[in-house]
Amino acid sequence: MAEIRGIVVKKQGERAEIKVDKAESEMTGLPKYLDCWNPVGAKAGDVVGAEYRDFDNTKAKMIIYGLPVTGVLAGVAFGNSLATFFHMDKMPFIIGGIILWLIVTISYARIFKRDAVREGKQPVIFEIQAQEMVIDMSKKE
Repeated sequence: MAEIRGIVVKKQGERAEIKVDKAESEMTGLPKYLDCWNPVGAKAGDVVGAEYRDFDNTKAKMIIYGLPVTGVLAGVAFGNSLATFFHMDKMPFIIGGIILWLIVTISYARIFKRDAVREGKQPVIFEIQAQEMVIDMSKKE
């Protein structure tokens, strides 16, 4: 049995919010709702098993610091492409592209740092569990 069992309430990209079934979960002190990474692609209404997983701090630092560097490179390429397309001076487009891509990558790195790095563990959905089908036999048609 999974450490944490719950039902997916909503899914947003690779994240899913589950409503924790405290009676079925092995862990104690769990919140009512838990925001989890969803690599298995569970959809709203699925009964899922989740657990807390440790991750490597060096990989986390690579994500936190590597994403903005990648954002700068993407901004340079994006600005250069726009300037070439519109046949205009490259420098304002490159600076604008860098600012735009830095905003996107830094915001993602902050979300990652807030959700995962602070605690050193991240809740992960690792299985979609089969639901028991209940058939109401009292109504006969």
